[in-house]
Formats: sequence, structure tokens, C-alpha cells
Amino acid sequence: MTSVANHDILHATTQSFVEAAPAVYREVCGLVGSAAAYLLSRHLAARPEPLFIVAANLRQAERLAAELSFYHGRPQQIALLPHWEIGPYEALSPRPDIEAARVVTLAALQAGELRAVVLTVRSLMQRVMPAAVLTGLREELQTGSEVSREALLTRLVALGYHSVPLVEDQGTFSVRGDILDVFPSTEEQPVRVEFFGDQIERMRPFDAASQRSDPCLLRRLQLLPAREMVLAGAHLEHFCQALKQRCDQLNIARTQREALLEEIREGLLAPGHAFLMPLNYGVLDSFFDYAQEIGLWVIVDPPAVEQETDRFAAEIREGEQRMAGRGELHVAAHELFLDPRQIATALENRPRVDLCALELLRLDVQRPRYRFVVQGNGDLRQNAEPGSLAAHLATRLQALSDDGWRVLLVCHQQGQAERLQDLLEPHGLRLPLSEGLKPESVPPGRMALTLGDLSTGFRLPDEKLAVIGEEEIFGRRSRRRGLSEARARAMLSSLAELREGDYVVHADHGIGIYRGLLHLAAGQVEGDYLHLEYAGQDKLYLPVERIEKVQKYHGGEGHVPRLDRMGGNAWEKAKLKARAAVEELARELLQLYARRSMSQAFRYSPPDHLFREFEAAFPYEETPDQQAAIDEVLADMQSERPLDRLICGDVGYGKTEVAIRAAYKAVLDNRQVAVLVPTTVLARQHWQSFLDRLQGCPVTVEMVSRFRSVAEQKAVLKRAAAGQVDILIGTHRLLQRDVRFKDLGLVIVDEEQRFGVSHKERLKKLRAEVDMLTLTATPIPRTLHMSLLGLRNLSAIDTPPVDRQAIRTYVTRFDDDLIRQAVLRELRRGGQVFFVHNRVQSIDAMAGFLCSLVPEARIAVGHGQMPEKALEGVMLDFIEGRSNVLVCSTIIENGLDIPRANTIIVNRADCFGLSQLYQLRGRVGRSDRRAYAYLLIPGEGALTREARERLRVLQELTELGAGFRI
Repeated sequence: MTSVANHDILHATTQSFVEAAPAVYREVCGLVGSAAAYLLSRHLAARPEPLFIVAANLRQAERLAAELSFYHGRPQQIALLPHWEIGPYEALSPRPDIEAARVVTLAALQAGELRAVVLTVRSLMQRVMPAAVLTGLREELQTGSEVSREALLTRLVALGYHSVPLVEDQGTFSVRGDILDVFPSTEEQPVRVEFFGDQIERMRPFDAASQRSDPCLLRRLQLLPAREMVLAGAHLEHFCQALKQRCDQLNIARTQREALLEEIREGLLAPGHAFLMPLNYGVLDSFFDYAQEIGLWVIVDPPAVEQETDRFAAEIREGEQRMAGRGELHVAAHELFLDPRQIATALENRPRVDLCALELLRLDVQRPRYRFVVQGNGDLRQNAEPGSLAAHLATRLQALSDDGWRVLLVCHQQGQAERLQDLLEPHGLRLPLSEGLKPESVPPGRMALTLGDLSTGFRLPDEKLAVIGEEEIFGRRSRRRGLSEARARAMLSSLAELREGDYVVHADHGIGIYRGLLHLAAGQVEGDYLHLEYAGQDKLYLPVERIEKVQKYHGGEGHVPRLDRMGGNAWEKAKLKARAAVEELARELLQLYARRSMSQAFRYSPPDHLFREFEAAFPYEETPDQQAAIDEVLADMQSERPLDRLICGDVGYGKTEVAIRAAYKAVLDNRQVAVLVPTTVLARQHWQSFLDRLQGCPVTVEMVSRFRSVAEQKAVLKRAAAGQVDILIGTHRLLQRDVRFKDLGLVIVDEEQRFGVSHKERLKKLRAEVDMLTLTATPIPRTLHMSLLGLRNLSAIDTPPVDRQAIRTYVTRFDDDLIRQAVLRELRRGGQVFFVHNRVQSIDAMAGFLCSLVPEARIAVGHGQMPEKALEGVMLDFIEGRSNVLVCSTIIENGLDIPRANTIIVNRADCFGLSQLYQLRGRVGRSDRRAYAYLLIPGEGALTREARERLRVLQELTELGAGFRI
């Protein structure tokens, strides 16, 4: 079999391929869906050698690693080696979590703990820290062992860990008496190490949010370098010496050299200096040095891999030439990266398999070629009539089962699996949920349901095996990362919100200052206490177990509150004053809500199979609090009291889906829905969102706004009055008296606080007559008071979607090349860019500068001082893709949802408040693509202390980690 000519094609099954005699170079074609991961999992089960799998890009590598983990069944043996996600020689720093993941993967491979490593082309081409150095930087702690605490702390610093007051991020540690808190890169939670003298008494993981220890005890704890560059001890001295020599070679000014050395000795590494890593260790290794000669290399889609290799090599050359042309400190490209020729040479004599979707004819290569007859499942909703998805699916599944097929259905989460069970059970298919099930364990002619990280499946006709992912049933889904149960419970009262010097509010004693966390012993009782300081230097030591009594003080930006005195009456007076204000507000609203509560509401029917099919097609996984909000709204609609609920959640957290489900339920019960939004741009966006989500459903959605002509508006309003429009979306135009509905049942208001007084009076009258659902990211105090008093029901959506977690945020100096590369990177992948310049006087000049810097871009300018129609035209052009770079003021900070816009550059970020920066950053990352936010600041001397603090907090919010400093 090893001497088969290039044109010879071997028909294969998974078993025949795995059992075939090994060859240096083989090719497999015909694989679709997740069949490649399934084939590789069978290879891992049958053979001892590890797999090294190379994919063209990170998205493909992540998907393949997840699918292989599912089929293999032991995800701890599958690892992903990510790349830095910054361009060669860019003036940016790689994220600490990415560096930690790379170190952990290399260490696990070195220790023989991995069966498969998935790499991108960029991570394969980038050199890594030497294997010999990594071996010497391991540290292991064992319960009961003797360890000098001082030596251990020195060792942690040598491994790149930073000392902090409170451990929240990987790569940090904190010491309190006999307790060492440390967050290793190898663990998902920080670990509390308790000493008795120099003996490790016990080690327990603890929750970074609540700081409460887990009862589970650890026997061993491995400590690895927190970053790839270890600037401590002998490595620091080597780096400084090599740096001086490199500066001499490049004729770098002595003052610049000395300033850099001083920064590094203080533990600071400026953005872009991670590319000086060869100076840290001398000569770097490649991944091939770690893999040695023991594994099988798998190239996924070789043409794409070759194309990405050439593209990255070109970026490396451009980056090196740019640094050399500017006379800046850098190391040679060959010290940091492998070139395509070196990659080809390294793979030449290693066992290799190419996975190709299509058969490629290469006359110059002789190798066995295996063809698999694999079919994709496609979209199983195809040809299904509205409301008949369950019957259609049950028929197709039953036909496979009757023909002797083994059928495995895979859902991402239990809630979606339960929905699938509910849909199929009325049609005679009862599928018990079995966790950890593999395709080969399903008997012939049977169907099974399991949970797993699998997007698409496949069908192998020769083996009569069908694996079906939930996206093939319900459509493409994007998953959200939820919070841990412990963190969700501690969301509002977490120690993670507090830092020494913060103002806090105690329920009984009022406003004080948080002075830190102390470990105290009172008699025979030991514990952790919050140290609070009040006026007159009064002190309160509050046990951590009673942290619910305390919350962080939130006031206007820059406002300094007056401290209360313990035992004084000022705090009690303040509470009485607040109580009186609330009572006055309640009296004002009593008549309205008395009328509302006494009125007989329309009781909606319970959700039927049509509604269940609709919610199953939601292209995201509901977070727990989003699902709770949906359930609460549906329960309100089925009750005798009119619906009046406030949905509060940050931008992009899923409020619109709550509204869409409520609207669809109302339409199913033959009631009309009005959706009220504050701007014409948002009206158009909501219109498109409702149309996309309700596609294929028997629902008519229309819009009235200035984007439509007067004649079109009249026609739509006439149809609404006749009951021919189910959902009508518009601005305050919907509140005018000529707007009539045949049977209006539900009004949805987006950001009510942005409407004027006259509009709110009209809304009050509507609220007394119909069901009301209000959406907001920033509720005004009055609305929040009403919700807290129970006059209006409140649902809070606190869990961020995974895309929000994925935004890569960088704080860096204004740099022409950095801006050009950031814009071009986004434009090359078909995206759009926000460039925020909040000075109207010079915004046109900035747009002109960007035109000369990036002539490839189509640049538009938008700001609040433009005529309203002109601004609407600019925004509409950007939304519809006619321009791809928008130079704008802060007008974009609320409401815009443009999935193609995934890069934002904020000029003079130090001039913005923290809330503004957070809102601006929320304009990107609204799709499943990686999003980037660049916060541009002037030279360090121009930053005020307040600006430094804002940027530091934003770094923590965006998970930049403790290792990065400005």
C-alpha cells in the first residue's frame, strides 16, 4: 500500500485507514463536516503516536480541537497552541492568557501528557521558548512537603508572577500571613496555599469573585512561567546584555537604550517588545523541537495552509523592513520565525497525512490516496413547512433508523437537548440523554442523544453511521460563555469589585473606605475580614461571610462622598430621606398602576409547538439569566395582570431576543405589536433584526420612519389599522394620534429614557391600556426605583456573550503604522472600522490624514453637529457597507449594532470616562469574528493620574491581565 501511484485511489473506511501500513506521505479526500475529527479520533484510539494537526487559521483550529475532543472523549489530552494574534513587529503586547496557554501546551507536550496538538500556521511558524529552559522553569508543590516560603516567593517572581493585593488574574500571587494565594496558568481557578511554618498544610482552589475557598483539596500543584519571556534572575541579565549588543549593531541612541533597560529592570515591558524574546534566551526553539520525530503530522486543507504560510511570511518581511526603515530596535526575522522553506524541509521526512475536501491532482508526488464516501447532513429544516419541523425531522430520523443506521444527535447544552426531546416525543421518538456517548457505541438501527461541542456532523454510508449536530437541525448557533454558579451568586457583592481605597456602603453604617482584606485570629477563631474605615478613624472588621452587607459606592465620575461616622445619625437621616422620596414617587404613580392592576389583562395561551420550534431556532445559546428573563415575560403574558416588565442588560446581552419572543407569542395569539425606538437608524436595525429572526414564520413586520416615503408610511399605517400588519416598528411617529391598530396587545419600548416628556406622557396612557415591555442598557433612577418597588417587574441580564469576552483590547501610543495595519487587517477580512475622534473642529483633518494613510479605505465622517438627514445618510451608508471606515465622534456609543464592524480605534482614549470607553468598546464584537479595540494615548508624560486609573480599570474589565502596565 505504501507504493501506490498518485493516480491510484483507495476506497476506504475508518477501520481500513487506521489499520493500513504507515506511509511517510498519505492523502485523504472526501471528508466533510466533522468527519475529519472523527477519523483522527479513531486513529488516536488505535495507535500510540500523537497527532500534530495544522490548520490555516485560528477559527478552524479551535473548531477542530473541539470536535476532536468530543470524539476522543478525553479533552485533557487534546490541546490548542494559539498564536499571539498580533502582527509581526506590531507595537502591541500579546494577551497574558494566550501566552499562558502556549506555555501550558508546550509543557504538557514535553511531559508526554498530550495525544494531539492543534496548531495554526502562524503558531507553527513562530519560534517558542527553548525546551531546556522550560524544563528548568517548572515548580511543583505537594501537600505536606517542606518549602521555604521566602524561596517560593522568589521563585514565583522568577517565573514571571506579579505580587498583587488581591488575586483575580492568572499570573498573580498575594501573601497574607501564612496564606499564599496564587493563580497558576495551569489552573482554571486560583489556589490558596496554607502553610504551617514552612510546611504546606493544605491547598484549595477558591473563587476569584467571592474569594471563598472550595472544600476540594489539592495534593499537587504545578507552577509554570506566567509569560513566555521570563525577565528575572539569569534570564534578565542575559536579556540586558544581549539588548546592549543589539543596540550597538543597530546604532540605537544610548538614551533610548538606557530608558528601555530601566523599564525592564522595573518589571515593565512596553508594547511591541515581546518580539525581543530571542534576546531573553539566546536561540529559540521551534515547535518541531518539542514534537521531535514521534508523531503523525496532519495538514488540514493543504492549499489553504500553503496560502496562509505565504501570507504570513510576507507580513514578517514587511514588519522587519518597517522596523529597519524606522531605525527601531528589533531582532532579525529568522530568530523569531520559520520561513516556508524551513517548514517544508521539517515536514519532508516526517509521517504526514493531508486532509482534503476535494481530490487534488499533483503529478510530482507519489503517495497513497484514500477516498472516503462521506455525506453532509445539510440543513435538516429544508423543505419543512412552518410549524412542521418536528414531524419532518422525526420522519427523516426514523427512515435512517429503519434502514439500520446508527444515529447520534449532539447538542451543545442540556436546554437545547431537552427542547429536541420535547419536539420529537409527540411523534413517537423518545431519545434519552446520555452524556459522554461516542458514535461507535450506538447500536445499529438505534438513535441516541448526547451533549458535546460539535457544530456539524456527517454521514458514512459504508458504515451506516450518521452524526447530526444541532446546527443542522435548528440552524447556525453562536455560543455564549456563562458565569460559574458561584460567581453568579456573588455578582453584586463580590470582593472582586473592591480595591483598597474604594468607597463602600454598609447597610447599617453608611459610607466608608475599604482598606483591604485581613486574616485575623480572635481567640480560637480565625478568618478573613474586610477592613472598613469611617469618619473619625473609626474601624470596622467585617467577616467575609457577611459581605452581602457591603457594596461598592457608585456616584458621579470624580465625585468624592462624605464619610459617615459609626453610631451617628447622618446615615439614618439619609435612609429616611430616600424612603420619603420613594413614597412620594409611589403616590405619584399609584393611580396609574392601580388602574393597571385592576384592569383585566388579555391572558395569552401557553407556548405551543410553533413557539417551541421558533425558540429552538435561536442562533445562540441562551445564558441562564437571559432564559430567566424570557420565562418571566412569558409567565407575565399568561397571568391576569397586564405585562409591565423592564429588561435591563448591557449592549449585546440578548435583550432583543427577549422582545422578539414576546412579540411572536403575541402574534400567535392574534394580537398586534408596536416596537418603539428612539432613532431612525435603530428603527431600521430592529426592522432588519425582526425580519431575519422571523424569516419563514407567518408574521408580517413593517416599519415607519423617515427612511420610508410619506406614501409608504400611509400605506403601512392603513394596513396596521386593518390588522394586516402584525409587528410595526418605528420612532416616536408611532405615538402620533393618526396611528391606529386593530388589536394592539403589546408595546415594546427600547431605551425609554431617550424619549421626550410628551412622548412619555403618551406612553403612560398606553401603559394603562396594553402590555408594556421596556428594554434598556442604562435605566434611569426613576425607572429603576419603580422596578425595585415592585410597581414594574425587573429582569436583569448580567451574563455577557462569548463574543464580548473575545474582544482584544490594546492600550498603545498613537502610531501611524499600527493604525494602518489595524485598518487593513479588518478590511482584508471584509470588515468595517470605527475611528473615534471626539473633536468636531479637527475631525475632517483626521479623516484626511486617514485617507492618505490608508488610501484603500472608503472613509466617511459622522458627528452630532451635522444636519440630521446628512448624518442619517452617513450612518445608513456605513450600515449597508458603502463605506468601511467611519471617522466619528461618540455618537456611536449607544444603540448601533453592526456585525461587520469588528475593529474600533479610539483616539485620545485618556480623555474619555470609563463608562464611555466601555460603551464604545461595545460597538464591536457583535458577531462570531474576533474583535479588536485600540485605545490610543499620547506620551506618558501627558497622562493624568485619573486617566491612568481609568485605563487600568478598563484593562481589567477587558481581561488584559496584571502583567501589562502603561
